[in-house]
Amino acid sequence: MNIYDLLARCWSGGAILAARLWCAERISAEERVMVVGPGTGADAACMAQTGARLLLIDHSSRMLETTARRCRSEGNTTPQQIHGDFRTQKDLELQNSVVAPFFLNIFCSEEALQVMRQLRDSIGPEGRILISDFSAPPRNFIARLAMEIWHGIPMAFFYLWTGNAWHGVHDIPKMAEQSGLEITARKKFAILKWGPRWIEALELRQSSSL
Repeated sequence: MNIYDLLARCWSGGAILAARLWCAERISAEERVMVVGPGTGADAACMAQTGARLLLIDHSSRMLETTARRCRSEGNTTPQQIHGDFRTQKDLELQNSVVAPFFLNIFCSEEALQVMRQLRDSIGPEGRILISDFSAPPRNFIARLAMEIWHGIPMAFFYLWTGNAWHGVHDIPKMAEQSGLEITARKKFAILKWGPRWIEALELRQSSSL
């Protein structure tokens, strides 16, 4: 098991992987799917097994190759790959689905909102965005503080070692609404199976009211 997968499993009790796979399992064969920030690729490999036509985009060549290797070995397919920053990509083909596993958590809230809008612009009229990430922070002060601490410890590691932005827990449903998207399916996942439901997977589509 990759060290990042091991750390995620220990930290969340499997909730992070479960949220990623919930998104992957909604993908059908022959869908055009762009995976932004695929990480170590467990969910991308699952989509490859389904027969989806994958496009992987990642700024890390190591993560990109790790995911591509898993797709080849577990899904018997070689995905298209772009090594670079998603935010600078232009003229990409519109996708049936865009999958963003814990990608928005890299950015501060202002940048995350802009990235959300770029994800929206990457799908066709009937397309969807599948996001696995942290749940919106609870309203209760004590619960929110506990979640911010839990979220902040691994963030400190990535802030120091990978240059990720330092920020609080994002309210992704609110960002979706601000981007003209609506939630069409969602599922929350409990930490360590029985703890607070601080991990969430969302399916987003363009708002029918627009």
